[in-house]
Amino acid sequence: MLARAVAAPMLRRRLAHGVAAPTLRRLLSVDAKAFCDRLRLRARGGRGGRGAVAWDVTNRSRGRKPAGGSGGTGGDVIVRVAPHKDALDATRRFAVGEDGTNGGPSMRRGRDGPPTYVDVPRGTAVNGTVLHRPGEQMVVARGTRGSPGNGVYRGQGAFGLTASAAPSDVVVDLEMTLTADVALVGAPNAGKSSLLRALSRAEPKVAHYPFTTTHPVIGVVEFSSNEGAVDVVRVLDVPGLLEGAASGRGLGDDFLRHVAKCASALHVVDASSDDPLSDLETVRGELLNFGLDMPFRVLLSKSDLVTSERLSELEGALSSYNVSVASSTSGEGLGEAALHLRRLAHASRDHAIDAAPARQTATPVTVYT
Repeated sequence: MLARAVAAPMLRRRLAHGVAAPTLRRLLSVDAKAFCDRLRLRARGGRGGRGAVAWDVTNRSRGRKPAGGSGGTGGDVIVRVAPHKDALDATRRFAVGEDGTNGGPSMRRGRDGPPTYVDVPRGTAVNGTVLHRPGEQMVVARGTRGSPGNGVYRGQGAFGLTASAAPSDVVVDLEMTLTADVALVGAPNAGKSSLLRALSRAEPKVAHYPFTTTHPVIGVVEFSSNEGAVDVVRVLDVPGLLEGAASGRGLGDDFLRHVAKCASALHVVDASSDDPLSDLETVRGELLNFGLDMPFRVLLSKSDLVTSERLSELEGALSSYNVSVASSTSGEGLGEAALHLRRLAHASRDHAIDAAPARQTATPVTVYT
């Protein structure tokens, strides 16, 4: 299936004609201050409706006939994987299912409460069970059944009417095991933020000095196919890594913790730096020292600042890697860079799904107050 070539309006004029650029729909990124990859949620299912006490009096019946309907079942709380979700909702700490309605006369049963959905990103662990596929769901809190009406019994002595059971509070631990499909890693001022700006609607800070990115930023890139299907790739821009980052220099260990929750990495190397090969080896070494041996590709950025002979020399020196060349300023090579992101994401997803164990229903933990 071949992706159609569409880009953001600002980039269509810049993309090289010889590269089949994928469809890039620029979506809003997660605000860095609201970025949340770990959350404890309290959930409670809806309460069942109350059964009705009602009587039908007909010409054929001697006396009154019980005809009260039962209450509806309360709604469940369901955690659902949403393909466009980038992070957990830090403002949502409680989720409650909708209550069922009460029963009515003439054996009318109450309406069941609709479920309440908590949307999470792909790769979120729910009480230790990881949800991988878009649309995958897990019930974390069930609603209680409605109480029976007097019509469910037979005989004139059917006066039994009880309230439905009260639902219990449940603790649900949510943690993103997969923050993004691809992490953009590299030395400070390598062009990672400019690349993310060009491919998505994220707005990381960009300047001509190093350490302009001080916190991780997520951008979402969509690829549209000829059949109308949409493929979403989440890209994480990580602040520049220094030598010794794995040991905590420059908050590097905190940044590498976010990289560890990505499925693959794109090493962005500044082609105009004094020693691009040394920059790549330094960042690769810090990832390996942190225990991160993940699929990766190499992107030579800022290709508009060097000559074609220098680019050919660098590509030859990096021939042992999968290398692409792009410029966020001129737009040259961005289509190929986006395709590399997609290939990395697909390869890592297939590996994660194949390696994932069979899903089992997690046992909720009840909160006693």
